[in-house]
Amino acid sequence: MRSLLVRRACGAAVVALAILVAGCPGKARAPASPSATTPKEVVTAVKATIEQWRQGYEVRSVEALAKLYAHDLDVVVVQEGLTMIGWSSVEAYLKDRIARAGGIHIRLKDVQVVSLGLEAASAIATMTRELTDGTTTVTENGTLTLVLRHTPEGWVISSEHYSYKRPN
Repeated sequence: MRSLLVRRACGAAVVALAILVAGCPGKARAPASPSATTPKEVVTAVKATIEQWRQGYEVRSVEALAKLYAHDLDVVVVQEGLTMIGWSSVEAYLKDRIARAGGIHIRLKDVQVVSLGLEAASAIATMTRELTDGTTTVTENGTLTLVLRHTPEGWVISSEHYSYKRPN
């Protein structure tokens, strides 16, 4: 059992590293265009899931967000230099994040969706996130990278990485 957990954690770390490298800001470049092989229905469904994710944060609903993530040991979220691996870690992070924020506002631009096969897709977007505690508002601008997979219930996030320059 321990060996399986170690293999899963290593696999999840590799996925997180790949997303970290892909999503880190570097030279400014034009957004990639969706692959000609990405079916329109995949693009539409993935963008709808991302919109639900954005709305879930804005209404500060852990329940709404929880429905959008894979609930297994392979789900990875990288935020503020921290890596959460496995649903229990991601869920704890979401609960803490929502509890600490008095308000969250997210704007997404240039959302690009690319099929990664029959049952997976990646999405990259420019994201602006405003967090407030009621007194102070912090604005973050960066790149959001998501990897989603298709399940019988719909598209779920299996990996999330938000890379941004820390505000001064």
